[in-house]
Amino acid sequence: MNFSIVIPVYNRPDEIKELLDSLLTTTYTRPFEVVIVEDGSTLSSKEIVTQYSNKLDISYYFKENSGPGDSRNFGMIKAKGDYFIIFDSDCIIPNNYLSEVERELTANYVDCFGGPDKALPSFSNIQKAINFAMTSFLTTGGIRGGSEKLTKFQPRSFNMGISKAAFEQSNGFGNIHPGEDPDLSIRLWKLGFQTRLFSNAFVYHKRRINWEKFSLQVNKFGKARPILNQWYPEYAKLTFWLPSLFVIGLFLSFLSLLLLFDWPLKIYFLYFILIFVVSSVQNKNPLIGFYSMIAVWKQFTGYGMGFLESFIKIKLLKNKPEVAFPELFFTVSNVSAINELESEVKSRVEAPKLTVQEVVKPKVETIIKPDVQPIQTSTTIKEAVVKTKIIGLTGGIGSGKTTIAHYIQSKGIPVYISDVEAKKVMELPEILTKITTAFGEEITSNQQLNREKLAGIVFNNPEQLKKLNAIVHPAVKKHFEQWVKQHQNHSIVVKEAAILFESGSYKDCDAVISVITPIDLRIERVVKRDNTTLEKVQQRIINQISDEERISKSDYIIRNLSLEEAKKQTDQILNLLENS
Repeated sequence: MNFSIVIPVYNRPDEIKELLDSLLTTTYTRPFEVVIVEDGSTLSSKEIVTQYSNKLDISYYFKENSGPGDSRNFGMIKAKGDYFIIFDSDCIIPNNYLSEVERELTANYVDCFGGPDKALPSFSNIQKAINFAMTSFLTTGGIRGGSEKLTKFQPRSFNMGISKAAFEQSNGFGNIHPGEDPDLSIRLWKLGFQTRLFSNAFVYHKRRINWEKFSLQVNKFGKARPILNQWYPEYAKLTFWLPSLFVIGLFLSFLSLLLLFDWPLKIYFLYFILIFVVSSVQNKNPLIGFYSMIAVWKQFTGYGMGFLESFIKIKLLKNKPEVAFPELFFTVSNVSAINELESEVKSRVEAPKLTVQEVVKPKVETIIKPDVQPIQTSTTIKEAVVKTKIIGLTGGIGSGKTTIAHYIQSKGIPVYISDVEAKKVMELPEILTKITTAFGEEITSNQQLNREKLAGIVFNNPEQLKKLNAIVHPAVKKHFEQWVKQHQNHSIVVKEAAILFESGSYKDCDAVISVITPIDLRIERVVKRDNTTLEKVQQRIINQISDEERISKSDYIIRNLSLEEAKKQTDQILNLLENS
């Protein structure tokens, strides 16, 4: 079994040094490699990594910031081993860790495992208190501390392992953060892979955070859980509600004082006394016991309030997660094809074991999904005619897909703007007759379609909209087929459509390009363009599929933060399509 250790790092060169120093003390005798992925840091770890060139089989990669999950995926794609071990950069690794992992895998193999975390004596008192809050049986049930209480253990990415086969089949981590760990675990279960806790494969997790950062972190944990419950309702548990019930119960306890009932608050008081005593004894320091009470308070209130906020927005108000909590979603880049799209500047350290590779990327990257093969040119032996490739172009409202469509047109490539062409089709006499029959004569005026009246009928009425689509979509499809025949002398044509995936027309395309833009920028654009309100734009975005879903179904991605960069990405994709 060949281990590859993957470590994402962001502005923490000092942490990387401590982690690598700890790996030098390993008692493991088999070869292993270390892959460092610098996630767009401004404080580079390259110089630190270079110091270990003669000591470890180590590689260094620099990429733009896209979050820890995507950076782990990047590292696993670059790694050479068949089993990946993932650490956070603020971990220190015991010298028997790799030996323990190999022993567990040999005795009872699983394709994904997780290990607990502990605190070193050298950690600060606050770090030890936070470690207690995150690992104690009195708070988390001991799950993070090594006491397996779940029938299916969900590894945490600060200390976990995953086989190459499981990574390739699952596509690794998603773009939610935090929450990417349970998301991956559940997807692995659905694929038939097993996960397990390796109780003795622990790391020392330093957690360089203060009280404010800790509160923010656990609040995000709370926000992520209802999103995961929505995605995977079969794995939702009542225990996820405990921190929120803690907050609600505390509020009710204070209200009960108005009725002269103080016993509920006494229960809370006794609970925190228990926290103080157990932590003081466990850490042999009453100051850590006191800090542990603060840590548990912040843990429960932060998580509980975040969970309640997310439950209301996601479950009750039916908001899309990416719209309700954009801070929980990173922009994911499929990094496996970076070498195909961009030049890779390689600076090799003069040492036998270290390869330092800096992947130089533009601020807005072009992405090709790893599982998409080059489009094959279709020919017939008799006619030897090259089939015109149909390229779908889509994106959410305000993403700039129409602007990209016009740019493609300017390069001499035919583009079918579905919205414009659909309006023409609806004015055709035979189609107008069908619409009038279905919706009444009042939707026409002087033998022309009154679009406002028609919109008033189908808006927020799924049945009426379905009836309209049943008339228009087949006609537009036929119109598009005729349009393609008119442009069959071109090697590629482009079909721009806002509902390319929703309508199913993407199935007729040889490849699909999605234009992806941050939601806040999309909202700003549409508010200015349509002179409308923020609320109306948000509602329109909610009614569309998410960018995450678009990315998962697309072959090429254009990240449109600036028009010039988007044009460069478009040129790269068109070049690939025209020469494939």
